[in-house]
Amino acid sequence: MNIKIGAKIKSLRKRDGVTQEKLADALGVTAQAVSKWESEIGYPDLEYLTPIANFFNVTIDELFGHDLDEKQRKIDDYCARYDDLYRKWSPAEERVELMRQALAEFPANERLLFRLAQALWYKWNDTWRSCDRIGVTIDGKYRRNLNKIRSVPGWEEPSRIMEELLLTSVDDSIRYECTQLLIYLYGTIGEKQRAVELAEHYPDSKNDFLSTAFRYSYDDEADMYSQRLMVDGLDHLNHQIYQQAKDNTVKLKALEKLLDMYGFIFGDDYGFYHVVVHGIYLAAAEIQLSQSNFDEAFDSLERAFEHAEAFDRYLDKLRSSGEYCYTSPLTCKLKDKSEGVHAVKQLPQFLDVVLMDKNDVYYNKLHDDPRFVSLVDRIKEI
Repeated sequence: MNIKIGAKIKSLRKRDGVTQEKLADALGVTAQAVSKWESEIGYPDLEYLTPIANFFNVTIDELFGHDLDEKQRKIDDYCARYDDLYRKWSPAEERVELMRQALAEFPANERLLFRLAQALWYKWNDTWRSCDRIGVTIDGKYRRNLNKIRSVPGWEEPSRIMEELLLTSVDDSIRYECTQLLIYLYGTIGEKQRAVELAEHYPDSKNDFLSTAFRYSYDDEADMYSQRLMVDGLDHLNHQIYQQAKDNTVKLKALEKLLDMYGFIFGDDYGFYHVVVHGIYLAAAEIQLSQSNFDEAFDSLERAFEHAEAFDRYLDKLRSSGEYCYTSPLTCKLKDKSEGVHAVKQLPQFLDVVLMDKNDVYYNKLHDDPRFVSLVDRIKEI
């Protein structure tokens, strides 16, 4: 028993303003027993160590007077040395050895465990990639032999460590990194269901994770995630370009480029994305009106009307059949499910919110123009 424990108990008791009697009552011992511990005449039995630590809200290490600052410094040093090796892309085996040494000194530390798992993951990834005849070419496409990859030893330990960290760690960055590596690992060995389950925890990154994990599978599921990632990337670009382009002339050019990209990806089959393109044309019309380019603004409004009308047809088809399948070569693996699409028809909103609002700062300039009146009449007839 560490001879400092009596002095530590006394120090903690005085810190919290606790009498020997109160501590004794909480532990179910006599005040004389507590006095003997503090006088180092005797020591608490092992069964009392956890209750004492809990009573004072400290760890067992602190109770025994271990130097926690020194411990933390050593762990930080191990992590820094590992991270330096990682940045320099040193051999994975070197990083594995360093972390095994660290964990021998500090077992179960999650920062060290994650780095060990990461190094083991890279070691295994390098190993299977160096194997001969790991895949075959079929119809001009390279396909992995998942059974052969799975037979390459080395993936079991990192997957076990990271799965345990997902259950025990409260560090979001560790959980995210473990999820990312595990998704790739499971995708590589053909455990797609587990990869998908993990990706569901990060919906914003799901398509990115799974597209990377399945990219050599060359099956419909892999193509679906790749196509979804491409469309998600275009939507993100749409938002960012419009936000970052402050000058209206630059913004208008950006919107024109976005329309070209949506057209290239979707062809004549925009499906749900008719509503996105409808919004882009409306944004373009507002800029053109602010620049007094009325003919161009009318052209944009016409196109916005066409896409709003097409979106409403898409919504009718989706609601009636329950599913919508895209046909463009770049989106042909994508499907929309009725229960997953939450939207209302656009033409009524286009008419009421955009065209018929007398106070609208942009379109009230057009209300007496015959082309505007004709557009409104066309929408009312539908």
